[in-house]
Amino acid sequence: MYGYVRPVKGEMKISEFERFRGVYCGLCHELSRRYGPLSRFLVNYDFTFLAMLLAGPDDTKTCPRRCAAHPIKATDCLMACASLETAADMTVILGWWKMADGAQDGHGPRAAGYKAACRALKGACDKAAARQPAFAAAVEENLRGLRKLESEHCPNLDQAADRFASILRSIGAGERTPERQRITGELLYHLGRIIYILDAVDDLAEDMRTGDYNPLRYRFALAEGRLTPEQERELRTGLQLSHNAISGAYALMESNPYAGILTNIIYLGLPAATQAVFAGTWNAGAKLKRERSSL
Repeated sequence: MYGYVRPVKGEMKISEFERFRGVYCGLCHELSRRYGPLSRFLVNYDFTFLAMLLAGPDDTKTCPRRCAAHPIKATDCLMACASLETAADMTVILGWWKMADGAQDGHGPRAAGYKAACRALKGACDKAAARQPAFAAAVEENLRGLRKLESEHCPNLDQAADRFASILRSIGAGERTPERQRITGELLYHLGRIIYILDAVDDLAEDMRTGDYNPLRYRFALAEGRLTPEQERELRTGLQLSHNAISGAYALMESNPYAGILTNIIYLGLPAATQAVFAGTWNAGAKLKRERSSL
């Protein structure tokens, strides 16, 4: 997945870090329980955030568990609950479609790897789609729409970002009340915009090299994989507006058992990720590997 939605570890209390790790590891175990051990490779920070965001007052019970990553000392993991099950289902659905997209766009061994993973997880994706039909339909519709925009070399960044953002907004439709549906949908829509645009900035140089679609290339008619300071300011302004919308929606949400961690992610983690991406220091793959080893 993308990995931009994570807390700033240095600003967390020890108890908050332990709870965050418990949800992350709980999601990993839940993926394995519902969809088999291969699905564990899809676990990510973005849907760990979702599991906490959707959590009800009772979605906090933990139990010690061991796994290949923690074979000696057991980790206190969040036990199966509605929010964790929903996050696991949606992780599999979006993860499978993202791999399918990679299989179609990739070349050589990389594309072959995506195709093998798609075949191995197709049954899991079908099962998850049966459990979350509205989300599965939203993912398929919007990713097919996004692919059409890509084939047309669409220069409209907002139009492209809207497709991915609409996927996350659809998650809000499953909330308990119309008010929570509206608030959660608004928060996740703008989170989706931020994720999509940060990913475009982060991948710009590589996409320019390979010729893969990147909306920034056509939005700014770029000949090289670099943004001018003025173009960066324009993008940062749009990202800040989305961040403001997230903050406004979050302020309207009911109390949440993971409020301290969510506050860290929204007010510290997202700005830190944005700064790192624009500074060219994000290097998500290596950073993700290091942080996973510390969980």
